[in-house]
Amino acid sequence: MKVNKAVILAAGKGTRFLPYTKAYPKEMLAVIDKPALQLIVEEVVDSGIKDIMIVISPDKKAVELHFANDEAMVADLRAQGKNAEADAVQHVGTLANITYAYQPTVTGTGMAVMLCRDWAAGQPFAILNGDDVIYNKGKTATKQLVDAYEQCGKSVVGVQTVTREAIKKYATCKVVSSKGRLHLISDIIEKPQRDEEIYSLLAPLGRYVVSPDIFDIIERTPAKRGGEVYLTDSLQIQAREGGIYVYDFEGQRYDFGDKLGYLEGVTEYALRDKVFGEPYKQYLTELLAKK
Repeated sequence: MKVNKAVILAAGKGTRFLPYTKAYPKEMLAVIDKPALQLIVEEVVDSGIKDIMIVISPDKKAVELHFANDEAMVADLRAQGKNAEADAVQHVGTLANITYAYQPTVTGTGMAVMLCRDWAAGQPFAILNGDDVIYNKGKTATKQLVDAYEQCGKSVVGVQTVTREAIKKYATCKVVSSKGRLHLISDIIEKPQRDEEIYSLLAPLGRYVVSPDIFDIIERTPAKRGGEVYLTDSLQIQAREGGIYVYDFEGQRYDFGDKLGYLEGVTEYALRDKVFGEPYKQYLTELLAKK
């Protein structure tokens, strides 16, 4: 089956970015002139997917306002001769067919995905973490996973190789067989702490394409402390019962749920910018020379 839908998980509270997130969603952190969430939506669209459901908490109205089609603003900007700005606003409002699901309480990523069951309508779909921004000037990370899914017909998890220390913050995958960047796995262990638990250094990094039976698996996934159900635990069940795939995707991933990761991402996006890249690079060079 072809993959024509994508879910973006963006209901987290963003406590690591307080006090900013007291009033503003962390997904709306600025990357030059775009919020981080727009970069993720654009990745989905560049992957050939136009149907998107964003899971948010009910207080994140700023997300809905940003992606709403605002014809009045566009017309006003054009009347002022600000056509570039008008084009940018119009682009955001017509990017994709975006709908929303609301997760009022913290019940885990698995339950966030469950909110999309009727919308998914028995089709496979991509899942993207709202914290993870991935840059790739070629084929997007999501498109790489979509192609892999359409090749193998089983859930595919986007992974990259990390250090032995870093794997303890993510999850580790037990590889059964490999073909290039695509690996069949039989198990995933979340945040392995003992050496014997570390199967490999392939860590899931916020991109997935899942088969439609994921909802049935989430329903029987045991909740963790606090009643939260996690998508990784459901993928572990799926891997143990019939095997799933991981794909070592190409691209630079930035953890926008982390302050340093956000600063790294903003800096590198600024350096790539056609207008600001060179003067910003010169500014950084001069600044570092003074330190």
